[in-house]
Amino acid sequence: MTDTTTIRSRILGGVGTRADWRRPHLVALTALTAYSTGVGWQAQAVSYPLFRDVPPEDFLAYHAQYNEAIPIVVIVPGFLTFLACAAFPWTRPADVPRGLAGIVAASGLVSLVSTVAWAIPRHDRLDRIGQDEATIASLLDANLVRSLALTAGAVALMVATARSGRASRITRSIR
Repeated sequence: MTDTTTIRSRILGGVGTRADWRRPHLVALTALTAYSTGVGWQAQAVSYPLFRDVPPEDFLAYHAQYNEAIPIVVIVPGFLTFLACAAFPWTRPADVPRGLAGIVAASGLVSLVSTVAWAIPRHDRLDRIGQDEATIASLLDANLVRSLALTAGAVALMVATARSGRASRITRSIR
């Protein structure tokens, strides 16, 4: 190994270096992104369509309860996913291709923007005016963009997880 290769390996996560955190980080990010993807599809298929079935006079109270129930199971993991995916090009193991890291980063950024610029304002509108078909439809559109982006990121992370460390595992088994 050349000095440059040794330095790169230490910085980007070669085996037996201080950067060994990158592989567990990849696995954890894959699990977190898969979780957030499932939450997104559940909201798309169940939670948001059910907003239409709440009696209009009960909707403001229902939506307030919904908002109180989601921080730990939806909001915190979601924003952790968005930000960690966006940062993945800088935290990826060295054997994860930049292209895969770019897909993961794009999925985080698209999810973050669609949430902050589109979904949150729709929820705020529902909090102000109550049940509104156009707002619910727009919320579903925002969530679809987010869910599709998260799905792309989760698939890319699963591929990266399956590929990462393969060369070092093969090398160790030959020894």
